[in-house]
Formats: sequence, C-alpha cells, structure tokens
Amino acid sequence: MKTKIKFIKPGILTTLQDYGRVSLQDIGISKGGAANPSLMEIGNALVENKDVWSFEFILSGPTIEILSSSTSISITGNVDFHLIRSGKKEIGSCYRTYILKEKDQIIINRTIDSVYGYISFSGNIDLDKVFKSLSCNPRSKIGPRDGQKIRENEIFEMSSSMTDQEFKLDRIPENKNKNKVRLLEGPQFHFFENKSVKRFFNTPYEITTTSDKMGMRLMGCKIENQLTANIKSEAIIKGAIQVPADGQPIILLTDHQTIGGYPKIAVVASADFENLIQLPPKSKIEFKKINLREAKISYMLKQETIKNIIKSKVKI
Repeated sequence: MKTKIKFIKPGILTTLQDYGRVSLQDIGISKGGAANPSLMEIGNALVENKDVWSFEFILSGPTIEILSSSTSISITGNVDFHLIRSGKKEIGSCYRTYILKEKDQIIINRTIDSVYGYISFSGNIDLDKVFKSLSCNPRSKIGPRDGQKIRENEIFEMSSSMTDQEFKLDRIPENKNKNKVRLLEGPQFHFFENKSVKRFFNTPYEITTTSDKMGMRLMGCKIENQLTANIKSEAIIKGAIQVPADGQPIILLTDHQTIGGYPKIAVVASADFENLIQLPPKSKIEFKKINLREAKISYMLKQETIKNIIKSKVKI
C-alpha cells in the first residue's frame, strides 16, 4: 500500500535524516544524520519501523497533508503541533502515534525551549539512498534530491506498513541538567594557559545566534593560547571544541567538516551531546571536566535509558 504526503509548508529547515554515513570521512564526507538520533529512534519505534528514518525540523516545523491512503505518524521532541483529522482540529501530543487518513493534516508550529524535532511515518520512503544513507546535508548537497531541504508543495511517496493500532510511551526522555555539559580533554588541551582553562570550566558561555547544525559558536571568557592558534589540519570529530585566534570556542556539531586546523581544548561527552544541541541560541552552558571512564559509563547509562523508554510503549 502506497501513501502520498505533501509538504504544504516546509518550515524553516526540514530535512530527511537517518543515522548518517559511516567510514567516509577519509574522502571528505562527514557522517551527518539526525542531530538527535535518540528522538528519531524513539519515533520510529512508535510507528514500528525497522528501518529508522525521519523528517527533522528546526525551530519552526512543516505543515503536511496526507494525499492518499492512510499512515501512522509520531512526533518526538518538545513540540507544539496540531492535527486536523476528519475535518476537526485537535492539539497534538508528542511521544504517541496517530493514524491519519486522506486529507488529514499535521501542523507543526514550533519547538518549545529546544531546537530539533522529528516526525516519523510508518513504512519506507521511496527514495534511493546515497552512500547507504537517506540523510540530507543541504550545505554539501549530499543525499537524495541532492541533499536539499524540503521545499514548498513537495510530495513524497511511502510504502506504508502501518497497523490500525495507536501507541504511546509510559516514559518520555528527560533533559535534566541540560545546561551542564561534561567534557573530555582535547588533543591540544596543553596548548592553553592554566588560568584560561580554569575560567573555561568555571564560567558560563552563551550560545550565539550564528550557530547551525555544522557548529555552535560560543561567547564568553577568552581562552588564551600559549603555543599557537593554528595547527596542521587533522581529522576532527563531532563534539570537538575548537578555539580559533579570537579565543571564543566553537563546538563542532552533526554536519561538521572532516578536518580542521584550530587547536581543540576538549570534546563533548557523547552522553551529553543530544542535550547540548537542543539548547537554543542565547542559552547559557557550563562545562565540567570528566575522565574517559566516567564518559563511557554515562554513555552506557544513556543508551540503557533510551532502550527502557522504547520498551515502555503501550497500546492506547
């Protein structure tokens, strides 16, 4: 059974995403993918998809109409949205499924105190993968449809595998201490003056409005470099914190470049990365230094929490 959907309004920046591309950074292609993969995974579990993919929206979301057939959908994140089902408007709830039929609509207004949200549909989308992934990166033009963001009135077709049952979660993700971010030492940690390092870990930084999915620019105490502000370009990873010559840190995010020539003072612990990217511009963040063992344990606990949230799915 085929389902067609139409993006009446695309939102500020709505893209197709999955887990991204692996083992391609050596040829200049970053992994990319969903900024908050846990939310995407939870959404797909609710619509019972084995292949995980979603439409990712930022701040202001799309308006979507079901053109043919039926489908089940879920929206994950902290999102304000409405549904029009059988001609009646209703307030939507995140972390549950809705069965939508022809002419029904989803109206995603905005994310609340966050940046990213996800809408998942049952079944598989009829698009060819690029380097084994559906993820789209508009900046590099990599992905199906040349990696472009969703356009107004664009239509997609899906092979639906929905059931006639709706689900909800008994547990939902929590963002406790989301403004406190744990860090590991970076490879050039020793480049920076002790006084600057102490200020870095003891004073808050503000997320600037120039941040995007590639990098998060911070404003706060200047970090003084005692060696050099430039190094030979080397491979970099998601969550690395670069410090350019102006001393204001830049955190590399999901669509980061593959190499960089600025010293890296620290790296965001994987367990805290999803909370970090959900902080909107003007938010204040504080850093805490931890060791590798603490980072591994926190990541394992985070993964176990996501599994338990998915297991809490019940029929409505």
